[in-house]
Amino acid sequence: MQIIVLGMHRSGTSAVARLLNMMGCYFAPERMELPATEANPKGYWERRDVVNLNEEILTHLKYKWDLIANYNSQISVSENIPEYFSSRAKEIILGLDANRPWMIKDPRLCLLMPFWLPLHELPVCIYVYRDPLEVALSLQKREGFSINYGLALWEKYTLIALNDSQTIPRFLVSYHELMEEPIATVQKMYQALLDLQIQGLRLPNDNEILAFIDPQLHHQKYRAAEHYSSHLSCAQKQLVDMFEEGTILTQSPLPKLSASAQECLSDYECQLSVKQSLNQSREETQQVHEKLTTVESNLRFKEELVASLSKDKSDLLKKSAKYEVELAELKQAALSLKDQYQSLQKEHSILQKEWSNIHHQSTAQRAELAQYKEKLENQQQQQDMAIRTVRALDVDIRAVFNSLTWKIGDTMTRMALRLLFRRPDKTAKDHIEETIAEFGQRFQVSVGVAEKPPVSKPNSSSTLELVSKKIEQRFIKNYRHWINNYDTLNTSVIKKMEHVMLQWGNKPIISIIMPTYNTDERWLRKAIDSVLNQIYPHWELCIADDASTSPHVADILREYAQKDSRIKLVFRTENGHISEASNSALALATGHYITFLDHDDMLSQHALFWVVEDMQQYPNHKMWYSDEDKVNESDERYEPYFKCDWNPDLFLSHNLVTHLAVYQADLIHEVGGLRKGYEGAQDYDLVLRVIEKISPVEIRHIPRILYHWRAIQGSTATSPDEKPYALLAAQKAIGEFLQRKGIQNAEVSENPEIKGTIRVKYPIPDPAPLVSLIIPTRNGLHLLQRCVESILAKTLYRKFEIIIIDNESDDPDTLAYFQQLEKEKQARIISYPHPFNYADMNNMAVQFAQGELVGLLNNDLEVINPEWLGEMVSHAIRPEIGVVGARLWYPNETLQHAGVILGIGGSAGHAHKGFKRGNVGYFGRAALIQNYSAVTGACLLVRKNIFEQVGGLNAEHLKVAFNDVDFCLKTLQLGVRCLWTPFAELYHHESASRGYEDTPEKVARFEKERLYLREQWPQYIVGDPAYSFNLTLDAEDFSYAWPPRLPLIV
Repeated sequence: MQIIVLGMHRSGTSAVARLLNMMGCYFAPERMELPATEANPKGYWERRDVVNLNEEILTHLKYKWDLIANYNSQISVSENIPEYFSSRAKEIILGLDANRPWMIKDPRLCLLMPFWLPLHELPVCIYVYRDPLEVALSLQKREGFSINYGLALWEKYTLIALNDSQTIPRFLVSYHELMEEPIATVQKMYQALLDLQIQGLRLPNDNEILAFIDPQLHHQKYRAAEHYSSHLSCAQKQLVDMFEEGTILTQSPLPKLSASAQECLSDYECQLSVKQSLNQSREETQQVHEKLTTVESNLRFKEELVASLSKDKSDLLKKSAKYEVELAELKQAALSLKDQYQSLQKEHSILQKEWSNIHHQSTAQRAELAQYKEKLENQQQQQDMAIRTVRALDVDIRAVFNSLTWKIGDTMTRMALRLLFRRPDKTAKDHIEETIAEFGQRFQVSVGVAEKPPVSKPNSSSTLELVSKKIEQRFIKNYRHWINNYDTLNTSVIKKMEHVMLQWGNKPIISIIMPTYNTDERWLRKAIDSVLNQIYPHWELCIADDASTSPHVADILREYAQKDSRIKLVFRTENGHISEASNSALALATGHYITFLDHDDMLSQHALFWVVEDMQQYPNHKMWYSDEDKVNESDERYEPYFKCDWNPDLFLSHNLVTHLAVYQADLIHEVGGLRKGYEGAQDYDLVLRVIEKISPVEIRHIPRILYHWRAIQGSTATSPDEKPYALLAAQKAIGEFLQRKGIQNAEVSENPEIKGTIRVKYPIPDPAPLVSLIIPTRNGLHLLQRCVESILAKTLYRKFEIIIIDNESDDPDTLAYFQQLEKEKQARIISYPHPFNYADMNNMAVQFAQGELVGLLNNDLEVINPEWLGEMVSHAIRPEIGVVGARLWYPNETLQHAGVILGIGGSAGHAHKGFKRGNVGYFGRAALIQNYSAVTGACLLVRKNIFEQVGGLNAEHLKVAFNDVDFCLKTLQLGVRCLWTPFAELYHHESASRGYEDTPEKVARFEKERLYLREQWPQYIVGDPAYSFNLTLDAEDFSYAWPPRLPLIV
């Protein structure tokens, strides 16, 4: 069951929620609950994400919790709430449903029941009543409201909540009874919940109840007659009587909001609006005054300048006469230099001839060197062949030496020699081992394995192992070897998989959809055979031929259908292209799940096994996608795409899902299958429509290569240029997707750096939000000045302020620059007179920030592209985005930051670090907008309210390093995403702000902070969802993991 706790602010809902929690009601995971405050020292027992969502909905409707004069819950909620709010609410409830019974509590629910109620399955309501005058007095103390305004709020909250909860079971809990008779009231509440068939609860014992509620501490109720006669209206007294008589929940119809309460609410909002207008007028007057002062100052400066220029004119006339004399002297000197120049020309001609001779000699030497190099490479190849031959011989020789025949013969030979009293000489085995050892040592020295010959005879086995290892280091790290080591099935592994399948309780049928059209016989047979070879047997292959003109296609399809009844066929009479053909195949499908296979691609043998294995653990999920690679005409696999977990913004940059994708069948039917008119991107369009119907937590990524994409001429697997219409279809599908989400005026275009990929440019509202750019520094004038002046000169987005945090600068030039910036009102300077603590410095500066958005910048940045700040703002204002990071370059045009990967080097590292400009990284991820778990704090943008919600940067444990990573991970717990964009570009002269970790003290501090990060976020260190278990943690270049961090078999 699902319990909703309703009641006005300050009505005792927190106490009731805590008691429900003591009974066993779940309400929130760790770090999601709101902490206790001075106003509510025993806790709120509310979820942070529920409160945030409710506040965002009210803000979207242009209301606040205490400004609701014209609020109508039925009209506002039913007509004006976008779908993405519902998606977030569904995600919250999906997480709660795993822990029934559960409760949800927030006084704002009184206003938003029409939004939340349809999302519940079996809701029950507990309404908490407290004397309205006590509520009003508490609000007066906490918020400064008048008594009458607090009563009016109580009346409106009460009537809206009671009206909107009439359709569900509910019962009343009196706060006064709870305080005066806690044990009896809790027992009564517990019994009421049992009567409503709520299972899994327990009744707290008396000591537990009294430890939480002490009747002696309850304050007196304000029930004196003079209080009621002077404050409560007749309508409010009537409501109080209904509550205290216990008839309020059966009252129908409920009274309407009294005219006096409505008037009080409206008057308050009107007075507040007037007050705000007055404050704005004062600010504008102050600004005008400041501008007038500036104009007067400029005027005085110009007058002084005119006087100074008049004096300078006289001085210049005198200097002019002097310069004319000097000019005559210079002309004479020029004639002399001309003679010298002619002489040097002659010498240059001689040197030119000498250089030409040297150049010819150098060319000849280079040609000779190339010949030597080619000869050396040929010798190296011969040497490698010899080593492999010796290694093979060594195996054969050892097999002989270890054979029973050799051992018997060797033993008998030794016995015979002893009987003949002859001294044993070296055997053939001894000679062979010495030869191999000598060869191995020569090889070690020649390739640099050993620095000098050994003193004693080496063991031939260890020598060969060393030689073999050297060879393997040259050739092993390619995808073919990776496949051989970590993605090749053998009989033993297949048997283990079959044993695992015997344990499964759920063995669903998976329908494989395959449209065909004039398919080459080789590829068609391989595609169908890849299905027949599946380890998991419960599938059906639904093939729709799209009116092929090649007769062999129908013959092959009928041949296979006769062999296996799981293959279903339909032959279309008209060609309708891939979408219509796929829908024809869909009509044949009867499986629980749907997947797609192109007519020339292949499934890996264990593809369906891994899909169904994951379904055993996540039966309620709706969509799965896997890693994939390509296969050429020789069936050689290459270019594996080891994908990350669900990454919404990367998906809008390119089709992250592609192959293999598996969907709940009902979901495919609900969205209407594939759409005509989106050919080339029909699968992209399908996923866009599917994800609108499900929550992100219902999408699973299987980090295994389950699909082989055939790369032949005419396929987009070889080049996006093969099907240019695919890009246009993708742009159209994404644009429509954004419009359905309520995002208007977004620009969807091709990414200028990568053909066939997408850039979505989100709109900025008018008026644009103010951005507070925070720059910490200590001295470093050349860095700071370059940073600030590049921002001022190159930034197109102009609504920003600059706040510089001065960490005890003592350089006179730097201090003079501070004064200049403040005088010209280009920046504010805030003093930080403490030891360097990057986190604390930024936390302090945010308190002074006036902007809705806060940007954390290092003082060693330099703007590259003028749209950098506008690009970051356009993402930071998206409700689903928490933190935005930029693409940072070293001055030598190599990449410094393209997102942060957790786990690299045991802690965290920058993606694609050191890549040259023009290298777009692993599958374009160095040039595509995407989500990462973290971005660097060297250039970071975040909404100020999010910064404050997570408590800013960790100044206690992460003073210098990793505080940005920790901060980003904390924001993820709020349900928002971290985003990196390549379209905000700056140079980063790294570590100029604080230097390198080059002293024992700094190294110790860094190690301590690294260990704190690992202990605080172990789940991200082990498996960053923005990365892959199949990619290395030893480098930042997205190379393969040797071995991958997941087993071949469960």
